[in-house]
Amino acid sequence: MNRRLIVNADDYGRTPSVSRGICDAHLNGLVTTTTVMINLPGALEDVRRGMDCAPTLAFGVHLNLTFGKPLTPPDRVPTLIDASGVFHGKDLIFSNPEMLDLAEVKIECKAQIERFLQTEMELDHLDSHHHLVLANIGIWNLLTELAVEYDCGVRTPFPNDFREEDLLELYPANMIDFSRTQAKVQLEKFAIPHPDYFYASFFGKYAVLDHLIKLLEELPNGVSEMMCHPGYSDETLEQTSGYNRIREQELAALTDQSALSAIASENIELHTYRTGCGK
Repeated sequence: MNRRLIVNADDYGRTPSVSRGICDAHLNGLVTTTTVMINLPGALEDVRRGMDCAPTLAFGVHLNLTFGKPLTPPDRVPTLIDASGVFHGKDLIFSNPEMLDLAEVKIECKAQIERFLQTEMELDHLDSHHHLVLANIGIWNLLTELAVEYDCGVRTPFPNDFREEDLLELYPANMIDFSRTQAKVQLEKFAIPHPDYFYASFFGKYAVLDHLIKLLEELPNGVSEMMCHPGYSDETLEQTSGYNRIREQELAALTDQSALSAIASENIELHTYRTGCGK
């Protein structure tokens, strides 16, 4: 079997500068797909600009329940928001995921997908901001329902390049075990397109060229997804996110000639979910 790689840039629409950087990472580098935070102001316009400047970039939805405001009227999703009308932070949700009413989660997620579909673009796949689908099994089940309904792919939840002790610092122990076993069984049961492997370590201190090339050289046979967060920083991003200028470092690595050469020398095929996972 050949080695197929999906390189997905999370957070499209986070700011116009992030969106522009993702387009550049596709046009000049390894990125093949991106997922958009469609609930954020200006994100829909960013997608339409991306369609023009990077027409071969595949788009999915980065389902977001932890940053910004919902697209749904507040009175329909009261458990998803705080007193100021914005989403609860990820730490609060992961410490008490049952605080979210699953019916409200579904309403808001569908609203985000439908907003994206206003662009008339094909939906490549779904994933979630801050990996919220790992908060509890109910949210994961909703994600698979939506993937079947909208006929698209889903990110494999278990990262193959993280130690379990590191994951335990981020996610509930029962969800780590679920993501490694039953979650993938569900994806296969419902024939939802998904990668065989998921790589999430190209981030933070490991978002460097040497680590990127190491991931490429050690890529297994089958379909893999590598998550990344390229972009250009700007004032808005620096005021609202600790992950700002390092996005430019990611962009530089993803567009470096050494990375492009590694793809060629390792005979790795770059794909989207639809071309790589059978859709």
